[in-house]
Order: sequence, then C-alpha cells, then structure tokens
Amino acid sequence: MFPLNMPRQKFIRILNYVWLFLAFPLAVALLFGVLAHSASLGIKTFLLVECGMAVLIPLLNAVLGDGDHSRHNRGK
Repeated sequence: MFPLNMPRQKFIRILNYVWLFLAFPLAVALLFGVLAHSASLGIKTFLLVECGMAVLIPLLNAVLGDGDHSRHNRGK
C-alpha cells in the first residue's frame, strides 16, 4: 500500500531469515558446546537445528510472509 515502506519490509524480512537460519542456530550451538565442553556437540547441535529449519521452511515462509495474497491467480 505504501511504496516507501517496501524496501524496509524486505530488509526486515532478510534480517529475519538471517536470524532464523544463521544467528539463532549458531547461538544455540555455542551455548550447548560451551555448557558441555564439547566442540563436536556444538557442531552436531548446529547441524540438527539447521536440518530442522530446512524441514520447516514452508511454515517459516507462511509465518514470515507478507500476507498479500492478491498476487495469487485463481484460474477458472
């Protein structure tokens, strides 16, 4: 609706993806690795969280989507 806000919305969406796919799993992996005093546990945790995120991509897209369904064509 407001064209001036579009770049800001896209930038925030990109930051959300960076947070969800990189910063959050890395923070969790570092926390588990430090608490367990094990680098391999941290790496395994990071990979596990990343795989979980990959499985949930459709759900994440729905949650982070802009909600504008007007571009979807419903052909007859």
